[in-house]
Amino acid sequence: MLEMVKEAEKQLLEYPKRGMGYSIKRILKMLSGRVVEPKDKINWPNGLLAKSLADYYNANKNSEEARIILDILKKYYDRWIRSNHKMYYLDDAFSGMALIDLHQITGEEKYKNAADAIAQFLFHHETDQAGSLPYRPKQGNDYIFADAIGLVCPFLCKYGITYGDMNAVNLAVTQIQNFIDFGMDAKTGLPYHGYHYESGVKYGIIGWGRAVGWLMIGMSECLAYMEPSRPSYESIKQAYRRMVDKVEAYQLEGGLYSWQLGAKEGPVDTSATAMILYAIARSLETKVLIGIHKSRMVRGREALWHSVKEGQIFGCLAECQGFCMYPQVYGAYPWSLGPALSLFVMTEDKN
Repeated sequence: MLEMVKEAEKQLLEYPKRGMGYSIKRILKMLSGRVVEPKDKINWPNGLLAKSLADYYNANKNSEEARIILDILKKYYDRWIRSNHKMYYLDDAFSGMALIDLHQITGEEKYKNAADAIAQFLFHHETDQAGSLPYRPKQGNDYIFADAIGLVCPFLCKYGITYGDMNAVNLAVTQIQNFIDFGMDAKTGLPYHGYHYESGVKYGIIGWGRAVGWLMIGMSECLAYMEPSRPSYESIKQAYRRMVDKVEAYQLEGGLYSWQLGAKEGPVDTSATAMILYAIARSLETKVLIGIHKSRMVRGREALWHSVKEGQIFGCLAECQGFCMYPQVYGAYPWSLGPALSLFVMTEDKN
C-alpha cells in the first residue's frame, strides 16, 4: 500500500502534467479569441487523491509517512490558497474533503477559510427549479449529473456537521433526494447518468459504472455524517440500501464491475469498482449496511489488489466527455488510485 501512497503523493502535486505542446496550443487559442479551459488548481482527480492521503494520514498518524503526507497536503492547498480560492466547477468541491481534515489536524485558520470559500461557491451556485446544482451552468442546459452527488454532497455534509452549518447539509440532502426522484431507472433501480428537471428527460446510459460509484459515494458519505434523527435520513438510507442490492447483482464473478454494469461481457472498470466498493465499505463501517454485504466487498477488494502495478491501479476507464461519451480507453488514472487507496486504508486488517 505504501507504494500507492507514494504514487498518490506524486500525482497530487503533478496532475495534470502538461507538456510544452499543450501550453503552446493554449496560448494560440487565447490569442485567437477561442475559449480555453482554466488552470484549475483543485480539480476533482486531485480531490480524490487528497482524500486518500488524508485517510492514510488519519489511520497512521504516528508514522514517518504521515508527516510527509501532511507536508504534501499543505503544499497542494497552499498553492490554491495563493490563487485566492479560485473555483470554476462543481467538481472542485471534492477537494474540500481533505481540506477539512487538514484544518482539523493543523488548526490553521487559513484552511478553514478555504473550506468556507468552497461552501460559499456552492451556496451561490446556480440551481434548477427543484434546487439542484447544474453540472455546467454556463452551457445553459441545466443538466444534473450523478457525478455531482459524489463530488459535492460529501463535502457539504462534512462541512455542515464539522462547522455546524445546517444550510450545507440541507443543500446536500436536496441534491440526493432530487436525484432519487428524477434520475433513477424504475425498471433496473440503477441511475441514469443524469437528467433535466424541467423537461423530465433522463440522459446517458443506465448504470454507467462511475455514475453509480459517484452516486453511492455521495449517499454513503452523507449518511455517515447525518444524524439518524434527521427526517430525511431514513428515506435516503432506504433508497441507498435498495440501490446497493441492485448494484451488487451486477458484480462479476471475479469481483470487479464492468464499465457499464449491465455489460457483463464488456471491459471491467477499476475506477467504478473502487468507488462502489468504497461506498459499501464506508456504509459497513457506519452500520448503514449490514454484514451480508461484506463478502462481496472483500471479493472485489482482493480483485482490485491484483490490478495494482507499481503503485497504480490499471484497468481504469478514461475520463468521460459527457452523456454517452465514454471513451473505451483503459489505463491508470487518479480516479482509480484515489478511491482504491481510500478503500484499502479503511479495510486494512478488517477482512
